[in-house]
Amino acid sequence: MRFRPRLPPGLSAAFWLAAAILLLAEAALHCDAMVHRYRSVFAVGRAMDKVLYVEHHTPHLLFVGNSRVDNGIDPSTFSRVLQLHQQGAFNLGVPGANAVIIQGILERLARKGLLGGQGIREVVFGLDESTLQADDSLGYGIFFVDRATLWRAGLYRTWLGSWLRLWGYSDNLRQLREPEKALRFLAATLRSSEPVGGAAAQFHGYRQGFGEAQNLAQLQRQEAGTRAAPDPTVLAAFRNCLDLLKQQGVMATVVFMPLRDRSPLFVQTAPPEAAPYRAVLAELRSRRIAVIEAPLDGLTAEEFINPGHLNDRGAQRFSRALAEQLMARWRE
Repeated sequence: MRFRPRLPPGLSAAFWLAAAILLLAEAALHCDAMVHRYRSVFAVGRAMDKVLYVEHHTPHLLFVGNSRVDNGIDPSTFSRVLQLHQQGAFNLGVPGANAVIIQGILERLARKGLLGGQGIREVVFGLDESTLQADDSLGYGIFFVDRATLWRAGLYRTWLGSWLRLWGYSDNLRQLREPEKALRFLAATLRSSEPVGGAAAQFHGYRQGFGEAQNLAQLQRQEAGTRAAPDPTVLAAFRNCLDLLKQQGVMATVVFMPLRDRSPLFVQTAPPEAAPYRAVLAELRSRRIAVIEAPLDGLTAEEFINPGHLNDRGAQRFSRALAEQLMARWRE
């Protein structure tokens, strides 16, 4: 006699309805358009806004990095100094992103044939210590990193989350219990809503720095991690980024993003915790990758919104100085 599992009386319809809703929600999380729809709610949606813009309006020069790039480089100002056309440069800084996430985004662009050739010809990598740490609390990995890359890197939990996104992204979905977040989710469901700081197209990816746009917990994790050595998996991903750009014929430049109260560990000599970061700088030089260590001296405390992020005034000065440094390098 064959066994047939049965649900309690009266629960069958509710069970199948709940199962259908979960399947629809899981399917939605596998759709770029649906993730993009909620760009005003979740950080991953705003990142998707930037990535989709680059795929449809591919610039010749791309800035990549985390929130320090997002808040610190204005492509419009940069392009005016270098007299580039309007689509010449784009800021693909992703708050909270490390080198694993950046590798995933660059690989996605490479698969679409956008690196090299008539596409992206130069990438400026805004580097700081947090870029080489393992934190991915905002859940970018399950959306932007190729599953084969995740598996090779030993990121098995993120790999599984990329298949079961309701589970993998659950920590971020729980934010919907907050009234403000829930209201933004409802608004985005009813009508198209742009993220804080404007759409990717509005300022070419740049988000003017202001305190309420920053995730306090993320900032604290970034600063706490600045004294830790680079995570080996993330450091390997950074090297993979450099190798990929070289393979695609894309010129790579590294710039150390400014900090309010100290110099980046990459250029410090005294503290012992700086040693692994100085090794990264030595490797960049051995690869003959152009490194801009200090494109602008003399930034004041009034040009930062917090110890690690520039406000708009600081970003404008930094963007002009960075453009002048690159112009001088191109003339060499």
